[in-house]
Amino acid sequence: METERKGEQINLPAPKIKIMDSDLEEALELAGVGKYQYFHCALMVVTLAAALLEMIGYSFVLPSAACDLDLPDNLRGIVASIPNIGVILTAPLWGRAADSLGRKPVLLLSSAFAGFFGFIASFMPSLLTFALCKLAGSLFLSCPSSLCFAYAGELMPRKRRDVTLLTCNAFLMLSASLTPVLGWTILSNVWYGFKPWRLLTTVYALPLILSAFILTLTKESPKFLMTRGKHDEALEVLRYIYSVNSGLKKESFCVVSLKRSMDENGTELGLGSSQRNDSIFSLLRPPHLQWLALLGFLMFGLFSLLNGLYIFAADTINKLLNPSNTAYSTICEVINLQENKTSSATCNDSISRDTFLIMIVATIVYGIIVMMISLSLVSKKVQLITMFLVVGAACITSELTRYRLLAGISMSALQITALGIGPLTAYAVHLFPTSLRGTAVGAVLMFGRIGSAIGANAAGVFLSSSCTITLYGFSSMLFLCGALSILLPKDHPPRNSR
Repeated sequence: METERKGEQINLPAPKIKIMDSDLEEALELAGVGKYQYFHCALMVVTLAAALLEMIGYSFVLPSAACDLDLPDNLRGIVASIPNIGVILTAPLWGRAADSLGRKPVLLLSSAFAGFFGFIASFMPSLLTFALCKLAGSLFLSCPSSLCFAYAGELMPRKRRDVTLLTCNAFLMLSASLTPVLGWTILSNVWYGFKPWRLLTTVYALPLILSAFILTLTKESPKFLMTRGKHDEALEVLRYIYSVNSGLKKESFCVVSLKRSMDENGTELGLGSSQRNDSIFSLLRPPHLQWLALLGFLMFGLFSLLNGLYIFAADTINKLLNPSNTAYSTICEVINLQENKTSSATCNDSISRDTFLIMIVATIVYGIIVMMISLSLVSKKVQLITMFLVVGAACITSELTRYRLLAGISMSALQITALGIGPLTAYAVHLFPTSLRGTAVGAVLMFGRIGSAIGANAAGVFLSSSCTITLYGFSSMLFLCGALSILLPKDHPPRNSR
């Protein structure tokens, strides 16, 4: 009776017989969803948020460090895209490493080194050494910024996988509010001999190191172990999950052995050498190629805004709210004015309080909206189409409006594109087999990082010379992505099927 009562508290079945040769999905259901998955998913969100802080924190670090590092305006786009350059170069390698060596060791190693190089970058005396440290750290950033989605999904039963990934992405979006909060807290104070931007760089890097330490407490993905033919080790992980969730001994888990199981896309897990011979080139053959191309392009468009144009949002809003620019109405007029003044001998690296307030409030509000949408019954496809259209309209509005507050809100609304990361990653998790999943998710996000690098450089170069055309060009990209999202398959299985 005690076993049944404890099982009922967390919705665990309590069969009286042992199950031989259980399917992996059935075993995941029997292990239940409880404390272990909550801890694991929370850690994945923390790791993703740590990588996000390290990348988008540039939007606050660079304007504040421009004077000390002697950073000219025409190089800001290049320096801002450094984190994405490393991700582009290494994304396929980290994805393949995760599919070959395991999710846990690869994620732990990459997070630790990314945090380490980000940390020492804060002590570098020149722009060159600072950029080199950031580049070195970016070579490890691909893994913590992408693999966590696959790692979180593989420990959840199939019926809860979609909603788990979308919820993780919603919490990630909400955690983005930490970027301006930390920026405001640190940059607005004096730290006795330590430059505020250097302290901020350190603070943005430390969560990656912390998450690497906590990752030592996690277990390997049972799906990965099944692809390696390690059925006994996969079963041991499931027993541990059951024990943590139920509070019972591992030996009381009803599953005795696992059999070869079918993956979400119909391929069989645990095929041994045939799956070990899979490589990144398998993604370039049907039926994987069409989905890789579509998801890759959509992620390209998404990140060209999120980590491209949005990198300049804080600096643009700061210029817009400058009292000396009250005679100029639109964002593009102010940007063109500031470009004409860059020859001044006076270097101004301050960010106004109003800029921080707009960024913080907007990020929190948009994060709550994303959370509500992610937890709703709205399908992934509808979420993507709506997101692309809304952000495209906001991009146009930021250029057309003469109301400064509305322009600032519209610019900060570019971060809503983060809503699309969860659905696109969920599609990648479902459409590619486990033996290629880490590689596929890494490759899809690699296209996103290419978009980040191109978007950041395009914005850095063309905003000052062709501001209106640049904003309309980004809007057109978003509208095109919204149209192509129609080609994505319907949600399967239904998210409310439990």
